[in-house]
Amino acid sequence: MLLNKKYNDILGLNRRNQEYVRPFNSPSAKAIADNKILTKKILAKEGIKTPEVYKLIKSKKQLRFLDWESLPKSFVVKPNKGTGGNGIIVFYGKKKGETAWIRPSGEVMNKRDIILHIENILEGRFSMGSKSDIAIIEERVKTDPLLKQYSYKGVPDIRVICFNNVPIMAMTRLPTKRSNGTANLHSGAICTGIDISTGITTYSMQMDVKSLLSDTYEDIETTTDLKENKKLSGIQIPNWDEILRIALICQKSSKLGYIGVDIALDRDKGPVVFELNARPGLGIQVANKTGLRARLERVKGLEIKSIKHGIRVAKNLFGGEVEESIEAISGRKVVNITEKILLFHDDGKDPAKSNKEIVTAFMDTGIITSRLSRSLASRIGFLEAIKHFKSLGIPDSFPTLQEAQEYIDKNSTKLLQGTSIRRIAKIIDEQTINIKPVIEARIKISGEIKSVEMVITEDTTHPVVIGRNDLKGYLIDTSKTFK
Repeated sequence: MLLNKKYNDILGLNRRNQEYVRPFNSPSAKAIADNKILTKKILAKEGIKTPEVYKLIKSKKQLRFLDWESLPKSFVVKPNKGTGGNGIIVFYGKKKGETAWIRPSGEVMNKRDIILHIENILEGRFSMGSKSDIAIIEERVKTDPLLKQYSYKGVPDIRVICFNNVPIMAMTRLPTKRSNGTANLHSGAICTGIDISTGITTYSMQMDVKSLLSDTYEDIETTTDLKENKKLSGIQIPNWDEILRIALICQKSSKLGYIGVDIALDRDKGPVVFELNARPGLGIQVANKTGLRARLERVKGLEIKSIKHGIRVAKNLFGGEVEESIEAISGRKVVNITEKILLFHDDGKDPAKSNKEIVTAFMDTGIITSRLSRSLASRIGFLEAIKHFKSLGIPDSFPTLQEAQEYIDKNSTKLLQGTSIRRIAKIIDEQTINIKPVIEARIKISGEIKSVEMVITEDTTHPVVIGRNDLKGYLIDTSKTFK
C-alpha cells in the first residue's frame, strides 16, 4: 500500500497503456525495445555500453555445432524478445572437469539441459506472442563492489522510468536466493526505491509469497538471505548522474516517449544497459511508496531543452521530497555538498558563551582530516599557533612522505610546544609534500555540535572543508550544489 498518497496519484495498468504507452510509444520504437539485439546496435552508436555478446543462436541446427568449450565460466542465456525476465538463466561458474555450469542457487545444468532451454527459447516459449526467437549467450556483468554486498550472487540492476525526456522514478532490484540470482521481482528479488535527486535508496519491498493475492509486497529493512543481512536504506548509488544521463540517451535514441531503462553497474565498465522496456511494470511505485501518475502529469507538456535540463527538472520537481524519510530510515542526516555551519571561536570562554560565526563549508570525501583556512583560523583564536609554527623555519616541502615524517618525529617537541597545536599532519597539495599544524575546533553542522580536528592550510575558495573523518553518519546531497 502506498502511504500518504491519494489513490488518483497511482498509475494502473490500463491507464499506463491508454495514456502513456500507446500515445507516446510508436510501433517502430516499441520494436527496438522488444528486440535486445537491435537495442544493442542502436545504443552502440550512442557510445552506450551493453553486455558483450558471445553467441547468437538462431536455429537448432546452429545449436548442434555450438563450441561449448569456447564459453567462459560464467555467462547469461536469454531470449532476444523475452518479457518480464522470463527465460533468462545466469550461470555463476563452471563445474570442474565437466561441460556443465552452476546457477546461483547451486543447481548444475549440463550441456543437454542448456540445449533444451535454448530450444525452448528458439520455439518462442518466452517471447511475446510465442513467436520463434533467437537465443543470446552474453557476458555476465561483474557487479560493482558496493551493490555486490546487497545481492545474492546475481547482478542487481537499476530501473529508471523516463517520460518527456525527464527521469520520473527509479529503483534498484536486488537478486536473492529465492529469485535464483535474477533481478526479477516476481521471482522474489528485492525492490528498493531510489530518491531521484540524490541517488540514495529509501524503502524496500519483496513479494509476499504467503499472500493469496497476486503482486502483494511486504516491507523489509534488510537483505534476506545473505550471511550478514545488511540495511537497505541510505545506500548512495554510484555514478548516479551518469545513470540518469544514460537513461535519457536511451529514451532519445529509441524514440520511446515512455520508457523503463534497466542499467547495471559493472565493476570495470561502470554503467551498462541491460535492456529497454516500452511497457515497464508498476512495482516501482511500491518501492518508492509514491504514485507514478502524479509525477507523469507534472512533466507532461514541458519543453525540455537538453539532457542536462531534463535531469535538472527531475531533481527540482522530485528531489528532496524524501529527505526527512531518508534520515529517519537510514539513521544518517542529509547535508548539501556546500553547507552553512556554525564555527565557535577558541576564546577561552565557556562554550555556551563563546563568539561564533556562520561560514560556508565544503563537504569533501576525498580528504581524511577537515581543513581550516589560515586567515579564518587566525580570526577565531589560533593566531599564536600559526605564528609559532611559522617561526620554526620549517622547509616549504619535502621530497618524500617518509622524510616529512622523520622531520616531524625529530622536531615534535618544539613543533607542539606551548600552543594549541594538537599534532602535525603530512599534506600532499598539487604534488608537493609539506607539513601543517592540526588544531581542534568546535562546529555546529546540521544541528549537531561537535569537536573536530582541522589542518590549518593556505586560504582557498572554501574557508572550511569537512573531510571523511567528520562526515561519518552523514549523506551528501549533490543535487543542490549550484542552488
